[in-house]
Amino acid sequence: MRPTLSEQIIGARRVLVELAAPEVTDSYTQEQIAFAASALEHAAARWSEVLPDLVTDIRVLEEVLGMEPAVLEEAVPGVVDYEAADGYHRSLRAQLTDEIMSGSEQSPAVRAYLADSTERLR
Repeated sequence: MRPTLSEQIIGARRVLVELAAPEVTDSYTQEQIAFAASALEHAAARWSEVLPDLVTDIRVLEEVLGMEPAVLEEAVPGVVDYEAADGYHRSLRAQLTDEIMSGSEQSPAVRAYLADSTERLR
C-alpha cells in the first residue's frame, strides 16, 4: 500500500515542520510543534514494532499470572488485529492489577515483571 503508514506519518511531520512551524511566532506554540514533530518521527520509526512488542508482553504476563499460553488466534482473533491484541493485553493487565491490589504477597514472577516494566520506562 502506498503511501505506507510510515510515509504518511513522515508527510504529516513535514507539513508541521516545513509549512506550519515557519508561520508561528509564539514560543510556546513553536515548542508544541517541535514536540509533535518529534512524536511523529518516533511513531514513523516504531509503529511496526508495537504489535510484536505487545505479543511479547502478553506471553510474559501469561507466565507471570501462571496461565497456560493461549493460542493467540483463539485469544486474539486475527493476531494481526492490534485492537484485539490490545484488548487481551488489557485483560491480562487487569488480572495483574487485581493480584497486586489483593494485598497478598507478590510472587517473584510478579515482582520481576514490575521491576522490568519500571526499567523499560527509563
